[in-house]
Amino acid sequence: MTSPNNPYFARATVNRLWAHFFGYGIVEPIDDLRPENKPSHPELLDEMARDFANHKFDLKYLIRAITNSKAYQLTSTTTHSSQENPRLFARMALRGLSGEQLFDSLVLATGYREERNQNPYQFEQTTIRDQFLAKFSCGEKHTEPQMSIPQALILMNGSFTSEAASAERSNLLSATAESPFLNTAQKIETLCLATLSRLPKPQELDRFVHYVDGGGPKKDPKAALGDVYWAMLNSAEFIFNH
Repeated sequence: MTSPNNPYFARATVNRLWAHFFGYGIVEPIDDLRPENKPSHPELLDEMARDFANHKFDLKYLIRAITNSKAYQLTSTTTHSSQENPRLFARMALRGLSGEQLFDSLVLATGYREERNQNPYQFEQTTIRDQFLAKFSCGEKHTEPQMSIPQALILMNGSFTSEAASAERSNLLSATAESPFLNTAQKIETLCLATLSRLPKPQELDRFVHYVDGGGPKKDPKAALGDVYWAMLNSAEFIFNH
């Protein structure tokens, strides 16, 4: 199957990995490699398949080649009408996170640590992760994200997000809100870095500082900071891969 003289294995592997990183394969559907189903970029597929075979089917080499390409490093922002067709790979497709990616991102952003049930007589131990993934099953295409109402409600009002945005129950939010060394702007910057991996834009920072200093609806700056944190966790920037 992995003979250099077998072109099908190399082409299928290249196409599947390309689809994993770009959301679309050079051949779509990715498993339909019949001669009648023409690739969007046949020369690219042939060249990558030959190179993959020449490197003894080294998956790490193929992943490096794809992720170091100019196409992979393009922004998802549309700058010209010619970029509308995603099969041209003129820009990166906007992709929704899988359930596993979204949960792990929430864990990383909130510092959540789940306490497992240590009861040796309970064989089926359902974790918060299991409950979350049961609601966020993987769709057919991450480039066509469709969030259901139950999924949106879990992110907005579920116990996981609610605790993360509560100054009384969230270690990260509590430590940030009660820090005597940070002013309001620095607290917001800390939360923005934890969730979106960037500093807030000037207009965002001004708006958030004004909201937190005003205390929000409860007239409580700590609760208002939790509202800002909740908004970041539910933002499209956090949920989607740009």
